[in-house]
Order: sequence, then C-alpha cells, then structure tokens
Amino acid sequence: MLPDDNIDDSQVLKELILNTAENSELVIEQPGIYDICSAIIFRNINNIVISAQKGVVLRKCEKFDGEYILAFYNSRFITIEGFTFEGLTKDTVNYVWGEQGILFAGSSDISVRDNQFFNFGDAAIRATSSHLSSYDAPINSFRVKITNNYFENITQVTTTHPWNNNFGGTHDITVENNIFEGLKGSLKFASVKPVSKGLIKYNTFKNTKGTAIELTYYSDVKIIANTFVDTDKFILNAYPNKPSSVTTPFNWGNIYFTHNSIIRSKGGIRIQSDVTNELIDDKYVRGIYINNNHFLNIDMTVYPEKKYWDLINLFSRGGKSYVFSTIKNNTYNLLPEVNFVKKTSGFIEKNNTLLTPKSD
Repeated sequence: MLPDDNIDDSQVLKELILNTAENSELVIEQPGIYDICSAIIFRNINNIVISAQKGVVLRKCEKFDGEYILAFYNSRFITIEGFTFEGLTKDTVNYVWGEQGILFAGSSDISVRDNQFFNFGDAAIRATSSHLSSYDAPINSFRVKITNNYFENITQVTTTHPWNNNFGGTHDITVENNIFEGLKGSLKFASVKPVSKGLIKYNTFKNTKGTAIELTYYSDVKIIANTFVDTDKFILNAYPNKPSSVTTPFNWGNIYFTHNSIIRSKGGIRIQSDVTNELIDDKYVRGIYINNNHFLNIDMTVYPEKKYWDLINLFSRGGKSYVFSTIKNNTYNLLPEVNFVKKTSGFIEKNNTLLTPKSD
C-alpha cells in the first residue's frame, strides 16, 4: 500500500487490518494520501489498535462504493488514532445523507482519538446498535470514547439508530476535548430505547450552522465546560423521539448543562418534555440542571417568530412536567427583546445575573 499513487487502497488496508493479531497494533507509517474507493467492513474483530503517523490521509475516491470508509460490526476493544479522514462533501451548507466516515455498530470499548475529519455530508462518526447483532439487546453498543479529534465541515457525530425499532443507541459514550468547526447538523445522542450515561466535556464548537447538541431519549448526560462560539441555531435541543419510532414507554432525564461558555449565539436552550401521542410511562421529566453557565451576546431576534425569543425555553406538548430541576448561578446579557427563561412548573430559578454593558 503506497500513498499518492491514485490506486485504490481499500482491499490492501482491509487485509492489513484483518491480519493484525489480537492485542497488537497496526501502524501506517508513510505519510500521504491513500485512496479508499469502497467501504471497508469488519465483523467480530477484537483487541487491535489501528494508528497512523502524522500526515496519513484516508480519502474517499470520487466514485466511492458504499457509505463508510471503515465500518465495524459487533467488535470490541478497537482504537483508531492519528488519521486524517476526508469525505466527498465540500459543500458547507447542504447535507448529503449516506456520505459518512466511520461506523461502530453493536460494538464496545471503542476509542477514536487524535484524528481529523473533513467534508462528510452525513456522520463523520456513528456509534450505534447493530441490525446484525447476535443477541436481542435494547442497547448493544457500550463504552465509546471520542476524544481529541478535529472536525471540519461535517454534518454530525451521532448515535442515531437507522436500522429498526428493536435497539437503542450507545450506552456510556464520551465526547471530550474535540474541536467542531462549521458543524452543519449536530452532535446528536438519539435513541428509540432507554439509553443512559453520556459525557460531553471540554469541547469547542465554532461557527455551527445547525444545533450544536441534540438529545432524544438519552438520560444521565453531562454537558460540562464546553465553549460555543457563533452558533446559528440552538446550543442544546433536548426532546422525545417521534411516537411512530417508539414501541415501549420509558423515562428520560438527568441532563446536566453546567459551566459552559456561550458566545454570540442565535439560539439558546430548548427542552421539550413530551410529544402528542407519546407512550407515557411517568408524568415527569426529572433532573434538568442548567447551572453556572455564561451566556454572552445572545441575539435570537434573527428569527421572525417571537416564540423562539427565550434564552432557555422549557415546555411540554401533552402535559408532562418537570421535577427536581434548577436554573441557577448563570450569568447572561441579552437584547431587551429576548427573555432569559420561559419555563413550565417544576423548576427552581435563582441567583442568575444579568450583565449590563459598561458605560463609556
């Protein structure tokens, strides 16, 4: 496998990975561009590290066959580090569904670290359940860490489940210390089955075209000490999945949004407790904590509908209310037309500080 020769390297790279013994490492040493012309798919491989020296680029061919550069089904203890992945979607505005980077489905103990991802019209990384799973578990991806990566002009990093209604997303997922530049969609944790434990920490979101973070039916999610600069839509949008996709009722809650810095956003935080015709299990969403954040120079008047002119908007569709939830110790400055919070019952709001501009 040689770089910069315009020859398809897909099959050779696949064989190199398959021939890597368990508990060992494959290192791609020679820098340059390796052309990947078809999806490289693995099933049931375990305990390997796939790494690259600086300057190794895996680039999709113009006529790429498939969706993902690398796809792992029902695999365990896989690490991918040091690569640059290049997709085909240089358009910085529109989505291209199915134009994706890496898939982990029904897999566990995964680490994706110190990589760069450019120009993916759909998911640069998707960590989710598997339609080829050998067992019927509601969640069958576990312990995924996405750390120290750089993403530019991608649509999403997601757990969204594309197969059917039998499985969920990923239990225990960490997204930490990454940079997202020009994100067109969102960092999205989504499921149609009960899923819990997510950590989104120390990330930087810059020039986000869509919503920075979306949550649907995820519980025990901590969003801590992130920086959001120039976001076109919401910083956080948490909501139930559509009833047609959900076959059993379940609860969600315990969402922590704390110690984050939001600068020049056109949207704030929107949390919707339920949807019409939802399969109701409990009449409450428990534990929404929006505390100790800094909101600076927020301007939602770009939206013609005034219903979006609330920095924090908490509402229900069918009457499910909130309990054990707080909005406290936040600092903010807003235009006079924009409200700080619009909330339903169940929230304690205290010790929030409106910053006034300095006088000349």
